[in-house]
Amino acid sequence: MSAQPVEPSKPTVTYQQLMELAEAFEAEAENRGERARADIANQEITVHMMSPSKKHGRIVSMLVRQIEEQDEDALTFAETRVHHPGLGLCRTADLAVMTQEAYESEEDEEFAAYAPNVSVAFEVVSPSNPANDHITKLRDYPRMGVPVYVIIDPRDGTLTVYSGIDTVSGEPAYRDTPARYKFGDAAQVGTWTLDTATFPRYRT
Repeated sequence: MSAQPVEPSKPTVTYQQLMELAEAFEAEAENRGERARADIANQEITVHMMSPSKKHGRIVSMLVRQIEEQDEDALTFAETRVHHPGLGLCRTADLAVMTQEAYESEEDEEFAAYAPNVSVAFEVVSPSNPANDHITKLRDYPRMGVPVYVIIDPRDGTLTVYSGIDTVSGEPAYRDTPARYKFGDAAQVGTWTLDTATFPRYRT
């Protein structure tokens, strides 16, 4: 029996190519009057159409104000790409916080913030796709080296802080017991104390 011919391996798409495609998707959406964000993982691009509610945007604005009032070294960036090129991963954070020093170290980087330079990533859960924040990003942010991840869920009025990256079952994950708060609590995130009393909730 003759041996079967071996097909030549197909070239693997590069992360640079994926970044360029992600930007092209977002630009095309903008040309159409739409808002979209493109995430990258497993050599694939996932495009999310963006339609955050006023309550979602209000919480992000309140976070920005409180953090910047308490920490003059903190720089806040809403709807910002956070990536790790070495892992081929890119996610869009509702709010990323960096120190001035970290920001200046990568000021030539236009596409995204380098994940290990991000002090905290915040996500405000969307009622249409909660798994993206509670599962996908909870898995990927520690893999990318984001030290603290905060999930704010206006569906049930909770804020959860994940921290302490360690290896769990062979994969990086947040080791520490999550700190859980209800809207109305003073939530401790690093050196900041966040007043959640006026965070709006989604209608149930």
